[in-house]
Amino acid sequence: MAMVAIAIQTAENQRRERQMQLLAVRNRIRGTEHLLDNLPAEFQTLELRTLLIGYLRNLWYSASKLDRSTGHQQALQKLDELEKETFTTPAFPENQVTLFHDRNTAQRNRSLIRETAELINNLKQLNAINSQTCQQQLQQLKSAYVRCNCDLLLQDAQQALHDRGAQVAVHKFRSALMQLKRLNTRHQLDTQVFNLNQLLEQLNAQLNDPVNENSLSENAETASPPN
Repeated sequence: MAMVAIAIQTAENQRRERQMQLLAVRNRIRGTEHLLDNLPAEFQTLELRTLLIGYLRNLWYSASKLDRSTGHQQALQKLDELEKETFTTPAFPENQVTLFHDRNTAQRNRSLIRETAELINNLKQLNAINSQTCQQQLQQLKSAYVRCNCDLLLQDAQQALHDRGAQVAVHKFRSALMQLKRLNTRHQLDTQVFNLNQLLEQLNAQLNDPVNENSLSENAETASPPN
């Protein structure tokens, strides 16, 4: 009887352990799927998408070993289809100086970038990716993080332009422009830099001709309305 009781308890402990492991894997699956589905396309690269899809595929394999009823076949098929999709970075919106239309969106995307960087670091610690890949991805995510900060600064500048005029706002616009220029080593931000340069030229003209203040403030709001 004692041996039977020990065997039953051992089996129960193993079942609980598998359930805990499965729960942890499912949580990682949900978190990774959330990043893959919600990280803005402007901040994704083919390399990053491939890395996330590969990690998800491994997670689903792990889940299938712990529980055959996890629906991993359908999930793996979905990942295969996603990997085959053509991916291109969307063009920057015309006549805008900000990438996002409101502060909440910029802040939410900045949080997604931070979460993605944490995942990349975790994969490095697990030896799932090498140091070079880790550094490349983190550098790109760092640039994306700065772009979100620039968006927030630009939206502050637009609000300042609306509330207090060009004299106050122009310094914020210039600060954002300098940061974007430092990021624009591959000319990927040319459109945003060009749009912001145009706006600054208008603001400088406004400072020399205060009569145009109202119309230029309206133009800046139209380019990308503050929240």
